[in-house]
Amino acid sequence: MHLSEPAWAVISQHLSGKYIFPTSTGHHFQAYSQSKRLLDELSGVRGWRLHDLRRTIVSDMARMGIPPHVADKILNHQSGTISGVAAVYQRHDFLAERKYALDRWGVHVAELARQFQANSNM
Repeated sequence: MHLSEPAWAVISQHLSGKYIFPTSTGHHFQAYSQSKRLLDELSGVRGWRLHDLRRTIVSDMARMGIPPHVADKILNHQSGTISGVAAVYQRHDFLAERKYALDRWGVHVAELARQFQANSNM
């Protein structure tokens, strides 16, 4: 699966062992509930679920003009906008389209982060 340059920039800063984002003891991350509570506290945002991030991504991709079937493939939805008989015959993996979508998403997120940092420094 393709990752955008901004995603690789974040990942490359954390490459040090077997896992990309290991725990302090070097094991794989699994404390989602605890980290979610900390995110709630730090952000001041409540009433959301980790799954909402997927919904946000696919909704913003639609707003950016990414076709729904490409977003479905990125989310690994087995039965998405291409379903029924069409799904039986449609076997294309849309790799080039997914790469394009993820590159656009990476630029979008990097711009959001830049704007956030600029506003935080004011």
